[in-house]
Amino acid sequence: MKKAKIVFTDYYYPNNNIEVDILKKLEDIEIVDCTKLFPGGIKDEDRVIEYAADADAIIVQFAKISRKVIGQLKNCKIISRYAIGVDVIDVMAAHEKGIVVANVPDYCIEEVSDTAIAHIFNCVRKVTQSNDLVHKSQWIFTNIKPVHRFSSLTVGIMAFGNIARRVAEKLRSFGVSIIAYDPYFNNQANYPWIQFVSLEELLSRSDIISIHVPLNDESHHLLNRERFSIMKKGVIIVNTSRGGLIDEVALAEAIEMGKVSAAGLDVLEYPDEEYGKSILTKYSDKVFITNHYGWYSEEALIELQTKTAMNVYEMLKNGKSVYQVK
Repeated sequence: MKKAKIVFTDYYYPNNNIEVDILKKLEDIEIVDCTKLFPGGIKDEDRVIEYAADADAIIVQFAKISRKVIGQLKNCKIISRYAIGVDVIDVMAAHEKGIVVANVPDYCIEEVSDTAIAHIFNCVRKVTQSNDLVHKSQWIFTNIKPVHRFSSLTVGIMAFGNIARRVAEKLRSFGVSIIAYDPYFNNQANYPWIQFVSLEELLSRSDIISIHVPLNDESHHLLNRERFSIMKKGVIIVNTSRGGLIDEVALAEAIEMGKVSAAGLDVLEYPDEEYGKSILTKYSDKVFITNHYGWYSEEALIELQTKTAMNVYEMLKNGKSVYQVK
């Protein structure tokens, strides 16, 4: 009987011992870890095809699994990604070929929602600006004016998935007004303390906008010049989802014009290793950037690695992954 081949294209964790221990419980498997062959693993389409064309399962982090790659997969049953989002995978092409795309939709809900709220408070209370001024021997609060009472503000939440719901639940006790936009969310009656509005109304009413939208062709540059023009003067933008949701040139222009007073970003439009290309890095007094660590805690990392491997284990063992992207 032919061994089932499992290919790890790439990951940036210290090791994949957790995953390997889980997968070794399967009988007759071959594990190919491309991070052991190439520093950082493989991300180029042609190289992915070279090593994974005959794979039964692929575990991926940042490698692009495009229609071109999927078209060359001969035996693949599942592509499992270390993430909630699956924007590096052509899901439609995979489904057309009968390949399951699996993610881990529930591993870092607490971490990302905490990070979003941290960015909100940093922007509202101007913690970073105050710290920077103190270290420049400027001990005077008037240098950070104006600061507004948080409970007097309206927070607009774009999309209302697992993470966004936790953001809303955590913010509720602060007495802020919360509005949300999500045309796909059908359980609005369970959240009577939130007003669900159109995208245009959310943009025009919000003092703070927290973005939790998945990135796809439809949502790319969801926030662009036209939509910044609808917003209140002095609005705060927080993005802990995906960088491509914001047109960074348009955001820079909105900052220059005073339309956006501050932004808290855990993601940028460029790949993590190319963050320096972002125009937003020059606005250190108004744009507060964390290094895409919003998902991270030691507990979340273990959960992510475990569940990513379990998707593959269950698919190859029982014919159905733990999670499946529809």
